[in-house]
Amino acid sequence: MSFQRKLLVVALASAMPWMSAHAQSADDLKKEIEALKAQLQMLTQKVEAMGAKTDNIEFVQQVNRIEQKQELAADEQEKAGFKGLKVNGTIEAALSYNDMKRDHVFSASSGAALGENAMLQFTKESQDGEGVDWTLRLLPGSSSSPVHEASISIPLSKEHRIIGGLIPDYQGYEFVFSNANPTLGSQLISHNALWEVAGPTNYAGLGMSHTFNNGAYALKWIVGNIDPAVDPVVSTNTATSANNSGVRSVGFAARGDWFINEYAYVGLSVAHGSVNRNFTIAALDGGFTRGDWAFSGQLSSGTQRNAASNGDDALWTGISGLVGYKLTPRLQLLARADFVENRKNGGGTYAYNGSSTDLGLGPENLDNTGTVQELDANGLKSTGANITRLTLGTNYQINANTQWKTEYRLDQSSGYNFVDLDGVYSKTKNTFATSVVLSF
Repeated sequence: MSFQRKLLVVALASAMPWMSAHAQSADDLKKEIEALKAQLQMLTQKVEAMGAKTDNIEFVQQVNRIEQKQELAADEQEKAGFKGLKVNGTIEAALSYNDMKRDHVFSASSGAALGENAMLQFTKESQDGEGVDWTLRLLPGSSSSPVHEASISIPLSKEHRIIGGLIPDYQGYEFVFSNANPTLGSQLISHNALWEVAGPTNYAGLGMSHTFNNGAYALKWIVGNIDPAVDPVVSTNTATSANNSGVRSVGFAARGDWFINEYAYVGLSVAHGSVNRNFTIAALDGGFTRGDWAFSGQLSSGTQRNAASNGDDALWTGISGLVGYKLTPRLQLLARADFVENRKNGGGTYAYNGSSTDLGLGPENLDNTGTVQELDANGLKSTGANITRLTLGTNYQINANTQWKTEYRLDQSSGYNFVDLDGVYSKTKNTFATSVVLSF
């Protein structure tokens, strides 16, 4: 029995003797009952007020205890360094088959081309634009390096920041990784040809990022080493000794973006390196997404000293275009076409050194046995092969965190630059792939 009910019972019990002692007639008894009702009503109001006050005190005490616990938890979180820390990542399970190697590969997507099947990212964001932001992106199981990005961002103002560390390349329209969120990752399994053969991979250095006109324009640049892991050892000979020194390529990379509206953007990027490897690469890319349709495109051109098949300078140009259409809100149809012109000095691009038989690059004047049919006056390969790619795929959004992809890709070289397991040379390669991408 609650406190209020007990108090009413006591009041009624105390009033009953008074009623029996003073009631002399029906009218008197009626008057006394009305008076008693009035007194009970007053008493009920007082009891309710007392109960409400008691309940309110208990509620306030509970709120205070919860607030204290939250403050203690926030203090502990801040002391431990977890305040503002976010963790996300991607895991991709893929199956691919191509008619050159004739094997079924169960591994990560061949699109990332880094040997990983997972990505784990830690970011720490500052509060209200103050302090230092940092990003650490890891590739568990990577055969090259487990660290894909380790960067900092120090705000000087809302529009200007200092950036530095190990930063992935930002040329082109494609993302490095797949992601179940259609706006955050590449939607096909593989990457386009320009991403694979015609541009840098990462930068290690220091620079700045800027935004203008409330974010309508953006610019970022960095000075440092460009792909230092692939710099060849430079031999330095002196009169007394011969030394090998790992001289790093020093370069400058920049990207500017114009966000035309909520549907379209255009970006221009450049990268120049010297000292060890001497190269210059420029790329123009853009995109338009509205309703069920999505379009992306890229133009790229570059040159690198002494990087062609015949040892002379490499020169290449390329184009890539992607179109997507959502047949249903969950199912997207995709098509991509790539072309790389690579004819000068026997062929060569930024990422091709003449040793790979998977890309379709190399001399054009080969027969189906891999024998060079034509050399220049110096006995060197004179003409490089162009490559064309056509990729068709589907992307089904299972749920907000999961995608299922399928893909067919046809690679076509103008020379016999694909080699199968039997040593037979071919101008074409067919690849079939499917993958499931989980993001968190």
